[in-house]
Amino acid sequence: MCGIAGIWHYSGGVIDPARIAEAAAIMRHRGPDDEGLWFTHSSTGAHALRKGDDTVSPIPGGHWNDAGDPLPFAPDLALAHRRLSIIDLSPGGHEPLTTPDGDLWLTFNGEIYNYQTLRTELIALGRRFHTQGDGEVILHAYAEWGTDCLHRFVGMFAFALYDRQWRRLWLARDHFGVKPLYYADDGARLAFASEIKALRPLVPSALIPDMSALALFLTDGVVYDAPNTFFQGVRELPGGHHLTVENGRVGAPVCWWDFDLARARAVYDYTQPEHEFLRLLDDSVRLQLVGDVPVGTCLSGGLDSSAIVALSTARLRADQPDAAINSFSTVYRVRGMDESRYIDLVSAAYNTRRHTTTPDSRDYLAQLDHITWHQDIPTATPGVYSQNAVMRLAHGNVTVLLDGQGADELFGGYLSYVMAHLNDLRRRDPLKWAPQMAHFAREAWGRFQPWYSARELVSRASGVIRHGRMGAGISSTDMTALAQARRAARATPYLPGADALNQVLYAAVRRDSIPALLHYEDRNSMAHGIEARVPYLDHRLAEFALGVSGDQKIVGAVNKVIMRRALRGTLPDAVVDRRDKLGYPTPFGQWLRTDGALRREVESYWRDVVMPRGWLDRERAESLWTRHLSGAIDGSAAIHRAITAAMWMHQQEGI
Repeated sequence: MCGIAGIWHYSGGVIDPARIAEAAAIMRHRGPDDEGLWFTHSSTGAHALRKGDDTVSPIPGGHWNDAGDPLPFAPDLALAHRRLSIIDLSPGGHEPLTTPDGDLWLTFNGEIYNYQTLRTELIALGRRFHTQGDGEVILHAYAEWGTDCLHRFVGMFAFALYDRQWRRLWLARDHFGVKPLYYADDGARLAFASEIKALRPLVPSALIPDMSALALFLTDGVVYDAPNTFFQGVRELPGGHHLTVENGRVGAPVCWWDFDLARARAVYDYTQPEHEFLRLLDDSVRLQLVGDVPVGTCLSGGLDSSAIVALSTARLRADQPDAAINSFSTVYRVRGMDESRYIDLVSAAYNTRRHTTTPDSRDYLAQLDHITWHQDIPTATPGVYSQNAVMRLAHGNVTVLLDGQGADELFGGYLSYVMAHLNDLRRRDPLKWAPQMAHFAREAWGRFQPWYSARELVSRASGVIRHGRMGAGISSTDMTALAQARRAARATPYLPGADALNQVLYAAVRRDSIPALLHYEDRNSMAHGIEARVPYLDHRLAEFALGVSGDQKIVGAVNKVIMRRALRGTLPDAVVDRRDKLGYPTPFGQWLRTDGALRREVESYWRDVVMPRGWLDRERAESLWTRHLSGAIDGSAAIHRAITAAMWMHQQEGI
């Protein structure tokens, strides 16, 4: 896990080496273990390596000069790397990495989980390796198979590979975009980086806030709209895409992978779906436990994270019978958010080395401001606060964390998916729908009651009836108009051959949920030097999952049916049967009502910083604030969004 950056003046021009060094330094938190810079003049082939203060030594290939030392030529292309050492901790894993002939150069962020298998295959084809890491596998795979090598990778990755022979820069991103990659092209130069803020020293004119993106965020909570970003001149390379720069031209992003249900149904065993699910998840966990550093898991006590704990422990104990995995959890002793019972059950069942944290409201705004800086965007929910606390807890104990992102979107874990499925079932099979709807109705209050009062539940229900969503919104007329235009331009993802539920899940995976969650997790984890891995988003498991019919995923009020059946007997029954799971619950809304110091601090920020921006309708915003404090509604998400939007804008203006 690392930070990468680079720039190419593909139409002529000279790079200022200090700017690329600054871009790398901005991302030091992503790679505190090592750094490297490579410069070249693309026409003549002249090139040189440079090291920084954190460069390990001795570096293979001989002596390096310091980053500030003059270059004997005028470079027009540079690659930069910040390293978090995970696989092959030796100096041989240093990047930018090259082949023995110096024709290919790579800066790479992520992990190729099946690199050992590919390495063996490439050696059989005559390729000679000089390191033990997965980065060199990418170089040799490209040399052997060209850009088709992407289809052989199981992993999470974002990389830039420069081919000196063809004067071609190739950028690629993994299937789902687990690892980030942004770029800016002004017609004469292309710059790229793992984080948007690292582009500022390279193309400062690109980082102008896009008010239409901010409007869509404030109105709908949208943080992902690739290739667009929150900045006018910055683009995000979508997951499953690559692009090339050559012959003085930046190519359009090319989709190299997407779901194909016909292919999935030809490859995976749908006659025994529970068995196939366990087989694929277990293999994903097996691959993602690979590393030369300590590995742990997040544990919320829900089905998804508990399954990872169970399978990880079984894998570790196959070699070490007494092995115990480190688990990391947030615990809040408040109504509707106390998950300690389930965390205790799973931790005891698998004898994890348990680590828990209970974040409080002290310095909440200061911490949120710091989180917003790392995120590079405003964030939609207070859950980022708890997730950040988990990553901070893990720092110093492990370097890699396995997390359960993706299972809800692949197997129908959220209430909205249950409602979508039942609505579709009503249309196509009313007789089957009636008893399932009755079951859902019986369980609905019991499911909501732990975290909503009756007053809040009535308010939310009436909001859906009146407005089609959770409330009318508090954006100003101008921001609402901007959001409407931006919303109308967004295409709805479509998966050929999918049933109604899986169409919704496909949109969640490709646009509506997973990209945002991956963004939050990557920035929160990297802020603390942690590599977060997501076993459910192994593309093989995901392909299989969207080929499972909606009727096998949701029955009445029960979601993720196939997972529950598969994990029965492996996990405690209380966890298998649990249906009140929340995603990183954070009692921000309750704190506003009960913690006078926080309420005064947030109210001051709300009135003195947020409202003067003119983004919100003053009357509706004041009403939301008052009604939230009275307990009539839960307005914490809208309050959080507006606050982080103001923090984000202030950070951009302060640079």
